[in-house]
Amino acid sequence: MTVIVEAIEYYNAHIAPDLIATGSRGPRTPYWMPPITASILPRSFTQSIVCTSLCHRILQSSDAAPSDQVVLARRLQRHRGDALQALTADLGKQKEPSDVTLASVLTLLLVEIQQSFEPPNWRNHGNGAAVMIELKGGLQSLVLSRPFLRHLFRYYALIEAIGNTTSPRVEMRSARSQLELVSLLPVFYGNGLSTCFPCPPDLLAEIIHINHLRSVFQGGALLSADKDSTPREEDGQDPQYSAAMDVLRRIRSFSTDKWAAEVTVSITRDENTAPPGLSGWHAIACIYQSAVAIYCIASLLHEAVGSPDQNTELVADAPLTRWEVLTEVRSMYASTLLSRLHQVSKCTQLRKLVLWPLFVMGVEAEDEETKRFVMGELRWISNALGTAAPLVAKDLLEKRVWKLGMGKGGWDAMFDQSYVFVL
Repeated sequence: MTVIVEAIEYYNAHIAPDLIATGSRGPRTPYWMPPITASILPRSFTQSIVCTSLCHRILQSSDAAPSDQVVLARRLQRHRGDALQALTADLGKQKEPSDVTLASVLTLLLVEIQQSFEPPNWRNHGNGAAVMIELKGGLQSLVLSRPFLRHLFRYYALIEAIGNTTSPRVEMRSARSQLELVSLLPVFYGNGLSTCFPCPPDLLAEIIHINHLRSVFQGGALLSADKDSTPREEDGQDPQYSAAMDVLRRIRSFSTDKWAAEVTVSITRDENTAPPGLSGWHAIACIYQSAVAIYCIASLLHEAVGSPDQNTELVADAPLTRWEVLTEVRSMYASTLLSRLHQVSKCTQLRKLVLWPLFVMGVEAEDEETKRFVMGELRWISNALGTAAPLVAKDLLEKRVWKLGMGKGGWDAMFDQSYVFVL
């Protein structure tokens, strides 16, 4: 029991604050865990907390003696095995998974992403959670009926959505399920500051729409459950190009000023937190807007427009081809993304919140200086947050995207498996 209480105390002090964008501490944050719960929570859950605390210590102790790291790593593997064994036992005793068992599965999913230095097989855990969620009435129902689990549902939904952005294919089931959550974003995601992924909700909705369009066109279908992402013929245009341009227009029209002003007003200062001001949150908004725009162009419009040699159609009222216009827009957003990432790299708290945009910047990087900057920031985030995902992103960029020259090619081809860059 002492080991579990110590792990919970470590988690509350060093991990929970980084699960929220403002870095807030204490019982008022949704991720804080009362140490007294150590005696009432199931072993599958408490062992996962021990795992996440041990992994955090390992990744933050890069200067420790190798022997100490080996001891911590062995403890991590032992507790991970205990968590899996206990979870299997819990599931074997239940006809329908309990809320606590579902919480254990979701927590283990987060631990798997946090601790895996190789690309984690998070899909297996995610698919298992999806089955349990459907058995309990679906995510929409659970978000509304289980407010005490809403903090875990936020991260589960983010993992599904952002994991789809960095996968070679988007599963139709996952894409459609995510699409159904768009209307619930105000309820369980709010303004975006309740996780370490402070993407403005309007832009997160567009990520979900892009994922859905990718699944539609990968499957060769032209049907959609949502009118805003329904591919359609328009003035003789290719339906993929038309649908993608609709998304891009919405991304470009997003008001970074408005979102930054709203979140700045909404943050309550306390003695434990000194959140960034208006300029910092404006930089975050610009970073996510630029990254989402690049993702839209690279994953949808690259395929719709074709190569420079193939595309000769002029854009209306402009002496440029579609390819040239999109290349110019993409370059503009890459420039904005890089300058804003440099800006937030001077603020410790904001610097922790841009893992996925940093990967997108890595895809766009063409010169060695930019690549060194991206690598340095990914290493820093891994050490600061005690998570392996930035190191996985670093390896993917170095060994696949840059080495094989895939950054400007088709988006799907960059990925040999599913990756996720949220934690």
